Amino acid sequence: MGVDEQMQDEFGTMAAWTRQAVSDLGPDHAMPAACRGSGRPSGLDWLLTRLGPQPAGRLLDVGAGLGGPAAYAKMHSALRPVCVEPMRQAAAGAASLFGLPALMGDGARLPFASGSFRLAWSLGTLCTTDEKGLWLSELRRVLRPKGRLGLLVVMATGDSFDVPWGNAFPSEEELTWLLSAAGFMVLDAVWSDDLAPADATWQRLEDEVEGAVRDAHGADERYATVKEQERNLGELLDSGRVRGRLLVAAGA
Repeated sequence: MGVDEQMQDEFGTMAAWTRQAVSDLGPDHAMPAACRGSGRPSGLDWLLTRLGPQPAGRLLDVGAGLGGPAAYAKMHSALRPVCVEPMRQAAAGAASLFGLPALMGDGARLPFASGSFRLAWSLGTLCTTDEKGLWLSELRRVLRPKGRLGLLVVMATGDSFDVPWGNAFPSEEELTWLLSAAGFMVLDAVWSDDLAPADATWQRLEDEVEGAVRDAHGADERYATVKEQERNLGELLDSGRVRGRLLVAAGA
């Protein structure tokens, strides 16, 4: 199986399965399930506080997945998110689960005019591409001169290891350099594991969706492939070889 097929399994097929499970279980499951792997309330609150959202302002979400973090931003800050997502099933899920405008698009070629947004974020996506510099340059292009960018990036902490397919973890030094080269200045940053975990209700709803997906598709080879990938990443996080980093930057 090639990397493109594996990426389709993890971010396309799994998105469609999750969407169906939420439909079966009820709308209260949508946000926890759609935030899985890309945000939890404490991290999203940390970003929103530092982005300084204005009511009815627009937020560009690049690599939005099923739209959970964008929906959270809309609920808790009255922002109007615009989602860009390369996987058709995920973009369709963001539209159907949350009624969000969701476009098919690539972070290296954003379909917007320069200076279209004051705020943008990209959560758990920059660490999946080798085109980090291009992605950041595109984000800088579509943001206004003093626009703000929120990121969640899984970073390598120094020890060498086998990188799971579909990942390209930067070091903190590399990411700082890439942001500066793209015209950004980091305003604040925190390790995501230093923030509070999701509460028991959020975790229960997320687990119930995961259980429904497992019951329906656990015998599928594609499900096994995705779970193996998740285990590999989990082991790296548990060992401290990689850590999630939240940061907010502004146009320099």
